[in-house]
Amino acid sequence: MHSRRVFGSGLTAHIEELAQVRSVSLGLLIKSGSRYENKKEVGVSHFIEHMVFKGNAKLSAFEIAESFDLLGASIDAFTSREYTCFYVRMVDEYLPQVMKLLSEMILAPAFSREEILREKEVIFEEIKMYLDSPDEFTFDTFLEGIYGGHPLGHPILGFEDTVKGFEQKNVLEYHKRFYSPENAIISAAGNVKKDDFYALVEKYFGAWKKSGNVIQTLPPAYDFKDQEINKKLEQVHVCLGTEGLSFRHQDRFKLLVMNEILGGSMSSHLFQEVREKRGLCYSISSHADSYSDSGIIFIYAATDREKLAKLLEIVNAELEKMKTAITEKELTKVKQQVKGSYILSMENTTNRMTRLLKQEFYKEKFLELDGIMEEIEKIKKEDLMEFAERLFVKARMKLLTVGPK
Repeated sequence: MHSRRVFGSGLTAHIEELAQVRSVSLGLLIKSGSRYENKKEVGVSHFIEHMVFKGNAKLSAFEIAESFDLLGASIDAFTSREYTCFYVRMVDEYLPQVMKLLSEMILAPAFSREEILREKEVIFEEIKMYLDSPDEFTFDTFLEGIYGGHPLGHPILGFEDTVKGFEQKNVLEYHKRFYSPENAIISAAGNVKKDDFYALVEKYFGAWKKSGNVIQTLPPAYDFKDQEINKKLEQVHVCLGTEGLSFRHQDRFKLLVMNEILGGSMSSHLFQEVREKRGLCYSISSHADSYSDSGIIFIYAATDREKLAKLLEIVNAELEKMKTAITEKELTKVKQQVKGSYILSMENTTNRMTRLLKQEFYKEKFLELDGIMEEIEKIKKEDLMEFAERLFVKARMKLLTVGPK
């Protein structure tokens, strides 16, 4: 059973009661991500995600980690371009203790100067690790290019220069501005009653003060100029893509199904034609990323420089096939794949909890599993081919290559 409540502070809560399990997954989403940062702040959302674990007025960093371990609870967090999410999975009886710990972390982190200096060094190493990962570097460079300087193209980790500039004063100020109840969503899925959950939210987050910060964003303008970046690598890493759909777009289920046909699995067009039949690469895939007001769809592959032209030729041919040659047989197969993935994901309380957070964040109409199945089932092959015709326009395709000259 699903329930939603908005508290007087502006904090929105969702819960899905699942009496058949003995666990609870709890999540807290904060509207704090790289797209809201100015040029001097790039990376600060991600930095604060780290710093929240580094102690508060009551507990040190070690005591926070130890407290969750003693409860047998697993906590983690991530920062995206539009939000930061903290999530915990635990045995149901420990939800009150976990809520107390989480509220202390989020509402009153210490941000000590000593910990800030130490964590900067950790982030510098994370940035170096990312620069040593050509696939990550290629994707972020592609995003930066296609969004033409818009903040959606900012790297989530930030730059070494911006991270160096993070001090206690500006980190505290950013936390105060963005970590507020009107910019937050809390959700739980598992063996907990809604009234008990709402009472815990009120108890541990009820004193959370509004910041009054109104977050405003502008949608990006797209830049489809091709890019070539010379980098000392064994292979050329390729991104070819275009404008996609926002998270709430009416065609989002068409995009999901079409992406699966194009390059979402080992039986997809791209994997079969480029790798299996011609041996032009080890892996190739397509991806659709959606945000609140925009999105991209792109193909990623890595290959030898001499094979690049042939690989691109086959990829472009497959994009054209998407406009005219989707068969009833493969559509039926892919519908089963997509529906199966949804059903299996609903077996996991963390996935259910995350779904509640994202649907509230993107103001998406809440669909039960049966509703999602209906949306997928009613897609026809003619719908997909017409959709591909609108999406894959040659003049609006951006190509990025990263590798040897």
